Amino acid sequence: MNWLKLKNHLDKYLPVYVTLAMIAGFYVGTHAEVEKYKGTLKTLNMLVVISMIYPMMINLRLGELKNSAKLGKQLTIALTMGLIISPLIMYGAIWLTELFRPINHQLALGLLLAVVVPCSSMSIAYTGFTKGNIELATIVVALSFTLAIVTVPGWLKIFASSYHVSISVWLLIKTILIVVITPMILGVLTRWYLIKKLGTEGFLRIKPAFPAISLLGMYTIVFLIFMEKARLIASKPSIVGLALVPLVLYYTLALLFMTFVDRAIGIPYKDHMAMTFTSVGKNEGTAMAIALAAGTGLMAIAPAVTPIVQIPFLVGYVKAWRSIAGLWKCRAVVEEGIPSP
Repeated sequence: MNWLKLKNHLDKYLPVYVTLAMIAGFYVGTHAEVEKYKGTLKTLNMLVVISMIYPMMINLRLGELKNSAKLGKQLTIALTMGLIISPLIMYGAIWLTELFRPINHQLALGLLLAVVVPCSSMSIAYTGFTKGNIELATIVVALSFTLAIVTVPGWLKIFASSYHVSISVWLLIKTILIVVITPMILGVLTRWYLIKKLGTEGFLRIKPAFPAISLLGMYTIVFLIFMEKARLIASKPSIVGLALVPLVLYYTLALLFMTFVDRAIGIPYKDHMAMTFTSVGKNEGTAMAIALAAGTGLMAIAPAVTPIVQIPFLVGYVKAWRSIAGLWKCRAVVEEGIPSP
């Protein structure tokens, strides 16, 4: 099988497949007695979560962390934006939306979960498309996943109390250990073993298989979420549309914030691209996994619809690279040219 071709296809049409998975899950959920299989579905959810997160971690290069010292300023800004400012922007976006329409508290918490999780591994690819600093992007991704065990339960506890929603910090920590940290350790060990057994070139040949498997797992998770919550969504059809409004506000405000702040404080163009994609883009698969494993299914709806908004915004930012490079007066980058995603 041509894994690279499959990976590129699944990446290119991610919003389409997410939408189809939502529709299919909703249809099955409204035409089948899903409640009868609650126990089976819980086990299936966990298996799919593992099949999605573990392959993703095999491509995570924790070895790059040793290079972080020389990029201290950029790393600090990217992590601050991704782990602290992003959740605050989403909180503001929810507040603005609620001025016009109340949002279910569990759904609001799901929207916040969608932006407190670590950055997407696709952030590295987007950085490469724009001739950004791939080394910096890799370091931010690795550190973000490592810090997630502290930041995710911390933020969710703060936000849950503001929404008067009961949530167990220990349950969140245990969930992150199961769906993020354990797969990360296994992924690093698997990467080491494969490189030792196959060599670097052999590993690179099979490398596209891992994100392809993760994407297939993510589509399956989206299907399962909408199948299990179909009757709730049918009773409140506006719930999905309402979740999209704060997401659109978040990506608009976050991208503008990073663009103008980085330029104002003199961050180089290539570092800016790495910092922007890794701090603004989020790993919706991890967010869904945490919500499902923690037993808060309604929270999982928000990250499930996130790709519908995230992908067009981030791809649009990639497509606008010439104009963005122009803001930095990066004539050399513009003249060099880059491949389209």
